Amino acid sequence: MTHLTKDIRVYDDVLSTDLLHFIQKEISTFSWQKHRGNTNNNEDEKLFFACDTTNYLSHHHLFDLFCKNFSLVYKKLRSYVNCYPYQASSSFHSDDGDYTFLFYPDKETIGKGATIFKDKCKVEYKTNRLIIFDARILHKAEKNLSKQMRHSIAWKTLT
Repeated sequence: MTHLTKDIRVYDDVLSTDLLHFIQKEISTFSWQKHRGNTNNNEDEKLFFACDTTNYLSHHHLFDLFCKNFSLVYKKLRSYVNCYPYQASSSFHSDDGDYTFLFYPDKETIGKGATIFKDKCKVEYKTNRLIIFDARILHKAEKNLSKQMRHSIAWKTLT
């Protein structure tokens, strides 16, 4: 685990290979809804997609596994997967809840972009990486420059 700041923690290689492959396959079966995020009519912000996974047993299990493995005590509010196509990004925004868990499941990572925390740091997209951060910190998804979809799984939590 790496503490980038007191409010941003990064954990690498958090899932077994088998569980990671299961999650990667599962994502390919999702139904997606169009989103534009927390935008102020920013024309540079491209459309992206999301799938609510709050009631998915697998995503409940992942959240519990992360809490158990890292001795964390959080209550899940909701979860979802974001899917950013080529050239898509988001605007700076804060999240609901107290802390956000953000997991990067994709195999290919070149050009996927980082999560940028305003006035703090940047965390590169890396397969099997989990970021936990204070939901009030302004953050955004950097532009996806790969020719593949960029997925991230998010859990909104209460302490």
